[in-house]
Amino acid sequence: MIRELDKARLFKQKLKANELCLGAQLALSDSVVAEIFGRAKFDWLVIDTEHSAQSLLTVKAMLQAATATDAVALARPLRLDADEIRRFLDLGSPGVFCPFVNNGADARLLVSACRYPPAGIRGWGPRRAAGYGFDTGEYMATANDSMICIPIIESREAIENIDEIVAVDGIDGVSIGPMDLSISLGCFQEFTNSTYIAAVEKVRASCQRYGKAMGTGCYSGEHALACIDAGDSLLLVAGDDLFLSAEAKRQAAELRLAKERRVVRR
Repeated sequence: MIRELDKARLFKQKLKANELCLGAQLALSDSVVAEIFGRAKFDWLVIDTEHSAQSLLTVKAMLQAATATDAVALARPLRLDADEIRRFLDLGSPGVFCPFVNNGADARLLVSACRYPPAGIRGWGPRRAAGYGFDTGEYMATANDSMICIPIIESREAIENIDEIVAVDGIDGVSIGPMDLSISLGCFQEFTNSTYIAAVEKVRASCQRYGKAMGTGCYSGEHALACIDAGDSLLLVAGDDLFLSAEAKRQAAELRLAKERRVVRR
């Protein structure tokens, strides 16, 4: 279990050094998915409980599966809720990828929820996280400095308050949620809209100003490459259900086209 904290601290160092970290978001509830993406050399995995059928039990299973890989697995809670966050941390998630952090107070609550007093408000009870009592002392000594706190920026309010969010000590980086942000800005999926581009640039400038990792959910391979060219390092470039559906669609279409070509040749 403490290996997961070692992995988390290494991940935090990579973010601070602005090294590219490729992530995958997992919505399917089978722990095998975490193993596959971890073995595929993704740097971090997001276990999504906000928009999926994930439960505490499936989150635990995925965290267990990820320990056999070098990937850092983070829970994505339903909301910014210190009680819900505590349960994920106690299951062994070394931090959280948190939706709808809209201002500095939200960011400070996120960091506080991930740390024990006096640095925060986290209550004691890390059963799996501390190895069911085998690693209690070491966990208590290292947990606060190991927790990864990444807010998702997905509202107009968050853009307006981006400096006060990014400046909070303990925030390791931020990640734009393109769908919700575009909805909030009144330009759903219009990612070339000037309003949306200006919002992204405002976040990027804030991250550069405060030395925090800039991230986003990438909606295409071309978008991911453009983000890399812009110097962004915290990229969500994959989703298990989207990868599966895209490959299933591609394979079916390719075989049907091949059959049609064979019929024409005959």
